[in-house]
Amino acid sequence: MRKRFLYFSFLIMVFASCATSRKVQVIQNALSKQDSANQQIIAEASKVDSVLIVKNIIGKIINEKITFNTLNAKVKVDYETVDKSDALIANISIEKGKAIYIIVRGTMGVIGLKAIITQDSVFLSYPITKKQEKKPLSYLQELLKIPFSYATIEDLLVGNPIFMDNANIVNYKMNNNKLQIGLMGTLFKNLISLSEDNQKVLHVKLDDINIHQQRTCDITYYNHTPVQQIQFPLNRDIAIASQSRFEIHMEIKEFSFNEPLKYNFVMPKPGKRR
Repeated sequence: MRKRFLYFSFLIMVFASCATSRKVQVIQNALSKQDSANQQIIAEASKVDSVLIVKNIIGKIINEKITFNTLNAKVKVDYETVDKSDALIANISIEKGKAIYIIVRGTMGVIGLKAIITQDSVFLSYPITKKQEKKPLSYLQELLKIPFSYATIEDLLVGNPIFMDNANIVNYKMNNNKLQIGLMGTLFKNLISLSEDNQKVLHVKLDDINIHQQRTCDITYYNHTPVQQIQFPLNRDIAIASQSRFEIHMEIKEFSFNEPLKYNFVMPKPGKRR
């Protein structure tokens, strides 16, 4: 039971206009083959234009993240591992840059885990057994084999793109009128798929550059709703594979931004009850 709640808590942290039609056409032209010399010149010019367009699209997605001071959310989660599956409810409160509070309940409503994640530590409390633990933040990285920083965890919960900063564009193509862009970062190769209007990230696939690590992370975002003129995904499917495989299906049932923290709490001191 304790291990189940622990894995779940970390895994959930582990989110056509005419102008768009013209962008799609330019990119299509850049990718098409030309036979004559004059057509080759046109294709090269189109390719340069399309690269700039793709760079602008990526830059806009990276820069226009959902900004917030606090987030409260109630999340229904179904998770699967190689040998088990379960459904849980998580109440989450985030104070940006400071702390993430998580309360995990089983199907009967019993609290199985309380966790506080800070910039450098993870505090765990198991109400059923009265056990408490404090771990360094690197514990999450060791558990999932993915180098999640505190900021990455916040972005993942909010639905912002992850591991895209300082990444270079290595390829792009159109697939069913949707733009796919390949990025190369310092740790991961990142393949992202965008909506037809290039406003929403629909899918992210991370592959470790180090082939010996064999780490992959797939994230699918859908059922978006407008927040701050940006699209907030209410549903996320997350699959992480390293030495084993975990799948998480998240459905955000309730959420609010920039309101007082709803699910925050203070960890009781060791040896004392509330």
